[in-house]
Amino acid sequence: MFFDFEIYLPVVWLLVAAGLVMLIDLFSEEAERSRMFAFFSALGGVLLSFVSMNPYWDAPAREVMRGAMLVDQFSTYLNVAILVGTTISMFASLSYVRRIGVNLADFLVTLLLAASGMLLLTTANDLIMVFLSIELLSFCVYVLTGMHGRSGRSAEAAMKYFIMGAFATGFMILGMASLYGVTGELQLRPIGEKLAQIYQAHDGSDVMATLGMGVILIAFAFKVGAVPFHSWVPDAYEGAPTTVTGFMAVAVKTAAFGALIRLAVVTFPASNPAIPHGFFGDLGFAGWALWVLSAASMIFGNWFAISQRNVKRMLAYSSIAHSGYILMGLAAAGGGHGIAGGEVYAAILYYLLSYTLMTSGAFAMLVYASSGGKDVESIDDLRGLAWKKPAVGIGMAIFMFSMAGIPLTSGFMGKYFLFTETIQAGGRYTTLAIIGICTSIVGAYYYLRVVAVTYFREPDDRPVAGREDWGLKFALALTVFGTLFLGVFPQGFYDAARDSVKGLRAEQARPVADKPADPKAVAQKP
Repeated sequence: MFFDFEIYLPVVWLLVAAGLVMLIDLFSEEAERSRMFAFFSALGGVLLSFVSMNPYWDAPAREVMRGAMLVDQFSTYLNVAILVGTTISMFASLSYVRRIGVNLADFLVTLLLAASGMLLLTTANDLIMVFLSIELLSFCVYVLTGMHGRSGRSAEAAMKYFIMGAFATGFMILGMASLYGVTGELQLRPIGEKLAQIYQAHDGSDVMATLGMGVILIAFAFKVGAVPFHSWVPDAYEGAPTTVTGFMAVAVKTAAFGALIRLAVVTFPASNPAIPHGFFGDLGFAGWALWVLSAASMIFGNWFAISQRNVKRMLAYSSIAHSGYILMGLAAAGGGHGIAGGEVYAAILYYLLSYTLMTSGAFAMLVYASSGGKDVESIDDLRGLAWKKPAVGIGMAIFMFSMAGIPLTSGFMGKYFLFTETIQAGGRYTTLAIIGICTSIVGAYYYLRVVAVTYFREPDDRPVAGREDWGLKFALALTVFGTLFLGVFPQGFYDAARDSVKGLRAEQARPVADKPADPKAVAQKP
């Protein structure tokens, strides 16, 4: 059915909330009352969006808009992570945006529009919808990055992000045009079936198909900040407002990986005769590229993070390393083990949810520790924080322990699932897992350095900015609880991720199209 209204409700509620926030800001006269009305209107839209996804947790996949959108358990799981990250950013920004000279209504409207683009991206089922969704979320994030009214670096970061994003968009259009040219299809599943036939025939058009897959991977590597397409990440993370940086680090990454996983499962063929046999022989082009991107991101992300004294740049390089861990699982999923059981994809989804909580919490903690209208810049700005606010120091330690992979945290369980499934895939994937384990040990150094500064350095006399911010305190409490709960009780979330991936793979196995039979063909049939 072309128009099935309830399918669109998660996005519709976000758009309605964005329009309501604009109207409140336009017609309200009392500034403080206007702020709170706008905030709770935006929060209500997010909560309604979350509730409207409830019917799809255990329902079969549904296609709308002639197959352009596909709502299934896989997209629902990812959308929950996106909405959680959006909610945390909203609470953390309630007072912060006023301190940096930004209108809360403007911030909330842009945030909601970006979130709507992310929800559309996770449900996109053809090339046009993928492109439009990415552009919607990208333009909103460009605006959010440059919103810091008192910082010239914010405008510089937004410009760098925009220019690099324009290059990535060009690559994506080129890749999509190449795939459409060789397959004549726009929907992902028919493209995957045509590509498999092209590589089996090996008639020369496989070169154009490989080019199309390659440049699309480049575009997604930019979105997730993978090496060597990561150059925008440190500057954008450092220059953007801190709560925006947290939103970029979790929600954008989750949406981009969701689309990339769907492409990898449904569209990219499992093998490519054009790749010579040997170490990468049966990986196929996509698997080979993901292997290299993962290894480079894990190695260089952790290596450059060690030398950073600016805490936001350190977390930026850390996010590059985390992209490498997720790409490791995505590469291993092509080795047969993940495709057979869906376990690797389940580990990826669990890791994305875990990463959302611990990273959002870490950036919210930086907002709390800021002072005098100035964001936390150096790691030394956190010195003695645990003695000024013991609860905050414990929270920062939990987030850093989780990112480092210390037991009883969600980060530990996420890495355990990813590394275990990658090793079980065997062969060259074991090598990739060993690289991941070694770089994760290296990464523990700079995470624990933050904990050491907060506990073992003399505190200064500057007050913390988040002392009276109830929204920020709620965001911190939510992320601390979630990080510990997923670490102690991971099985339910992992099982939900595994069930959602089974739905994705079942959708892959369906026929190309559910079209009614042609009456003329039926009449001519003997």
